[in-house]
Amino acid sequence: MAEVVQYHLEQMVGELEDLERRDLFTKPELKAIVKKRTKFEYALRRRRVKCIDYLRYIEYEINVDALRRQRKQRKQQHSAKTTLSDFSITQRIIAIFERAVVRHPEDVQLWLQFVEFIKSRRRMSTGDADEEDDGHSRLLSQVFARAISAHPYESQLWIKAAAHELEVNMNGSAARALLQRALRLISDDKELWIEYFRLELLLVEKIKARRRVLGIDGEKETGDSDEVQATGSEETEDAGFIDLPQLDEEGGQDLMVEKLTEKALAQLDQKTAASAGNLTEEQRAAMSQQTNAYLQGAVAQIVFEQAIQAISDDLSFRQELIAIAGQFAGAEQLRQRVLDSIGQDFVTDADARAYLCSVHLSTISTESPELIDGLQLAVENFKQALSELDTPEMWAKYVEFLSQWLDASESMKSLQAYFAAQRKRAVAMISESRDVRLNEELALSCADVIEADGGDVLSWLADATQRFPDSADVWHRRMSALVAGNHDGLNSGIASSSRIDNLFTSQALLQAPASRKLWDLWFNWTELWFSRKDVSADKVQARYMSAFARVTQQRTLQALSADPDSLAQVQALVAHLQTRYIDWAWKLPASHQPLSAFGELAHAQFRPDDDDSDMEDSEQCAESATGNIEALRQAYRNVSRHAFPTPGFYRRCIELETDAKHLAMLHEMACRVDEAESEPWLAYLRFLAESKQLSQASDVFWRATQTIPDAEQPAFEAAYKNMFQ
Repeated sequence: MAEVVQYHLEQMVGELEDLERRDLFTKPELKAIVKKRTKFEYALRRRRVKCIDYLRYIEYEINVDALRRQRKQRKQQHSAKTTLSDFSITQRIIAIFERAVVRHPEDVQLWLQFVEFIKSRRRMSTGDADEEDDGHSRLLSQVFARAISAHPYESQLWIKAAAHELEVNMNGSAARALLQRALRLISDDKELWIEYFRLELLLVEKIKARRRVLGIDGEKETGDSDEVQATGSEETEDAGFIDLPQLDEEGGQDLMVEKLTEKALAQLDQKTAASAGNLTEEQRAAMSQQTNAYLQGAVAQIVFEQAIQAISDDLSFRQELIAIAGQFAGAEQLRQRVLDSIGQDFVTDADARAYLCSVHLSTISTESPELIDGLQLAVENFKQALSELDTPEMWAKYVEFLSQWLDASESMKSLQAYFAAQRKRAVAMISESRDVRLNEELALSCADVIEADGGDVLSWLADATQRFPDSADVWHRRMSALVAGNHDGLNSGIASSSRIDNLFTSQALLQAPASRKLWDLWFNWTELWFSRKDVSADKVQARYMSAFARVTQQRTLQALSADPDSLAQVQALVAHLQTRYIDWAWKLPASHQPLSAFGELAHAQFRPDDDDSDMEDSEQCAESATGNIEALRQAYRNVSRHAFPTPGFYRRCIELETDAKHLAMLHEMACRVDEAESEPWLAYLRFLAESKQLSQASDVFWRATQTIPDAEQPAFEAAYKNMFQ
């Protein structure tokens, strides 16, 4: 080990001498650099070297090089002759990356970081720029070839490699070949198809620009020789071509587009290479006729057709293709072809039909006079789509579209009135055929519209809860409207406190017992009445204990089912309600009378209109800086004895409790809730260690080792040892 480290250090001597000779670093600084590099080299010689060890070394070297560049620029040495130190650090970083990818070839992010570093150094080239650029380009091509060979199913590597061939090597054929080979391996990758589609359109655009410069199509445009060279060298530069070996995973089937592009480009290259002055008018006409299909995007259309065969049911994929086609002039027919395919393949999809109804608006500026006509056309398209697809989803998209443009047209009163009338008419038509046209989402959207228009939203929501009794969102919307009306003192005959209470307990929470936001709304309303002294603390507490029982029963039912997600949702709700109860008790005024035990709450009822003789007559005192500790302790005793406490409940209690004796009891109970979980045990041990109760900590550690699974034992023991270091 030492010999290898010494060898690497000896390679730095020339660089260090050059840095000192150019007065970029002092001797103490160079000694610190050598010491740091020695430490990193020894770290890389360990038996088990992690990827982070290489990255830390690389980060340090990058920082050293950045400091060297800054000092060189400050000393105005940027025009001096290039010396060893100008490129040695970059070479060392590349060497470290090479060692890293050899040791960890499975790390895709490491390969990508290697690629990005070479790109950054290429942009920062010094000295002989052309020679250094060629060197970085060749190195980057080699790295891409190795990375793709190690990870042939990573589409990002293929895409970055193709971009390198197109943008750096100016080799469109190589970029196309890379993407075609990638699609043989992973034909269902969206990003690959999108980039291949973009590439074909971009190559056509470049060829059109070349032909305009050469005067083949239309009038000859003025342009200097550099522009001609840039557009004409696309397929001739292959010095840095990514020489990727044949991969075992590649299949034998070729894409249909490969033969077509090779033939078309061979013809185009041969024709556009000729000088425009040597062609007759007849030759130009023939050439234009022969190449017209390709220049109008025939190859890109074939790419699209093969793409939708591989990915046939993804609407967002086709929308991205449409957006790309819209970026290129002359691709209108191709864009329309993609739109037609959406209409043919997504006949019953409301999202697709809504997209087609308004897609033309994306090409119209909001300040254009054509906007009005475009919006009216979109409304007519929606009406036509609704006549063909009369579903709740389609109506929901229509109402959403109208609401969106109603909000966006505030500055145009006539247009705003038009959309308001159309939306009101749409809601009326939905109301006429609720059995066919209404679902939960649309019911909520229509409720917002009716409320905004000043209609009877409570009656609408009452009907909606009858149609969708199991919908937590619909119940929450209705109860929110009732609570808001009661709070504002409006509709007192309709939304009285007793009626709200009855709807909560006998219908809403019974129909949607697993809805967290519905429980929160109920307790917010309950605590509001408590703050107004219309109900006692014991009755609020009774409401909490009743909720624990109901939700715990729901958790038991979900545990018997085969849906783990539903069970996790109910368990999270139990923990949330218990934590909320603790926080409420903690925030009670310090002068408040003590909370009752659970047994005394059995017959407590919640009636906001009752005369609560047990309420305090004095004004509530300000909340104590430390909270109501006695109410807190009574609250967690009630939960511990008469409910099923969760780990989150005990964690919150431990955060609020201050007494060591009670903390020890809470930690003990938290460990019993889930004995196989290591975190409660570690928290208990941390508490004992801070309290200097080492003997008890040893006993707790032994108990933990008997219950924690064997797979988690090493991590648990390591965390325990760190407490005493």
